[in-house]
Amino acid sequence: MRYAASPRAMHRPSRILLAVAGMSTFCASAAHAQQDSDDVLSGRHKTYQSPQHFAAELRFSPFAPAVDSDPALHGATPYAQAFGTTRRVLVEAEFDWQALRIPHFGTLGPGIAIGYTAMSGVAQFAQPHGPTGTTASGETTSLDIFPLDVMAVVRADVLWRDLGVPLVPYLKAGLGYSLWRATNTLGTSVYVDPTTGQSTSGKGGSLGTHLALGLALNINFLDEYAAKGFDEEVGVNGTYLFAEWTREDLSGLGIESDPMRVGGTSWTFGLAFEF
Repeated sequence: MRYAASPRAMHRPSRILLAVAGMSTFCASAAHAQQDSDDVLSGRHKTYQSPQHFAAELRFSPFAPAVDSDPALHGATPYAQAFGTTRRVLVEAEFDWQALRIPHFGTLGPGIAIGYTAMSGVAQFAQPHGPTGTTASGETTSLDIFPLDVMAVVRADVLWRDLGVPLVPYLKAGLGYSLWRATNTLGTSVYVDPTTGQSTSGKGGSLGTHLALGLALNINFLDEYAAKGFDEEVGVNGTYLFAEWTREDLSGLGIESDPMRVGGTSWTFGLAFEF
């Protein structure tokens, strides 16, 4: 005797197949979501990051030029007499090309920086003047400095890329050249040597060396979802805060004859972007 299979029994295998397919889809979606989360929360370089070839910095330094360090002044301090010892703010912009990436170390490439600072004070007479023998005049004098640096830049970002530690030490070395101009109420200052009567215009340029050692903090870890979006929308791989010891020795490199030493040593702080 044969029995006809019920419709419910006939449909049971189909329901089981549908249930298995649905569970597989759910598991695949969950695994994909977990992978995306792991990629975002990891400090390492992931496939979502855009190509990285450059870095840009906005730099600020409390700066005082080492004019009075010139041995030719024989201990005189014309800069301090005119402008005091207070440091002024030096503002710079820097652009680096990360031309070479060294695996498990960092990047190497050329960089260029340009900046500006200025100071003003009471103009001084070369010799004591008037019945009181004062050297202070009634005019104001100013000194404008435009530094330009060309350098090689080495950034060791292995701690951040390989270990997830958001610290990047770096080194910069190269040449520095600063244009400068001293002015008063009549325009560019002119110095007249009291002995020879020879006059010298108060403007020129000074050449020397540039050296910097710094440490940058990658702040992507503060909000990694925002950092991922910043990269996807703008192309910025990393945003950094940095502190740097900077030395600009503009003593002429033996090429210039008695340049005005408008370089100096300072601490530099700023914000950097890699893209």
